[in-house]
Amino acid sequence: MAKQKGLIKIHGTLNGISYYPLGGQYISRIATGPSKERIQTDPAYAKVRANNLEFGMASRLSKAIRTGILETAKEFQDSTMASRLTGVCYKIIKEGSGSPGKREASLTNNPKALKGFQLNQKQSFEQIYTAKPIVTSHKNRRIITLSIPKSSKIHLEKKPKTATHFQLIAALSLVSNYKCRPNQKSYRPVAPKHNGLGITQKSEPLLCKIEHTNLQIQLKTPVKTAVSKHATLIVWFGIQFLKQEKKQFHLLKNRQVMHCITLL
Repeated sequence: MAKQKGLIKIHGTLNGISYYPLGGQYISRIATGPSKERIQTDPAYAKVRANNLEFGMASRLSKAIRTGILETAKEFQDSTMASRLTGVCYKIIKEGSGSPGKREASLTNNPKALKGFQLNQKQSFEQIYTAKPIVTSHKNRRIITLSIPKSSKIHLEKKPKTATHFQLIAALSLVSNYKCRPNQKSYRPVAPKHNGLGITQKSEPLLCKIEHTNLQIQLKTPVKTAVSKHATLIVWFGIQFLKQEKKQFHLLKNRQVMHCITLL
């Protein structure tokens, strides 16, 4: 706390300003924080170092997820998507086993934190399309199938008035677990060859005004062998609307939504 010296002088720090005597004059200046070197070496800042390391790992985990669906995400995301996803990853790391700064970074620590994540937080997928896909995996998680038994007009909530067709999109992000290497003061992927990969598939344009049955989208992971047990598959599901004019389909912008539906 600041210490009052005399009637008007303060010796100390108040509201981010340091007050102190120097050379017979009273000096005030903006208080500076600890140096980078001190933060990295002083035992008093051990918690700060641990938090910084885990937050940096959260950013890397978020980037690995986004890399897998990079081109697709550009069509659906808002300007806050990357930072929101990093925040979710930070919460997931906090659920990992081990001491702070050394916890394993695995999406399976808290899969519920990612389920339902919207690429654009201003639009909720469930309010636009209500049919629920059934997700199954085959051949050691190398092939993922999304099946929708029935899709009709009642499942298309808040459809744009000018839309004649809709298109369903399925995507995968393949992300490795990360483990801390204390000696290196960094995290490394456990399965680097299965990290930051992804694939996207779209259905054909589907008429809005009729019922569709037994819809399927199949995703083949870009992995030639079984997906590593140290990697997680994030399954994304989205929808976009189209307007047909003669034989051409035109995308109706600002009505595309995509969210995470499960982790495998």
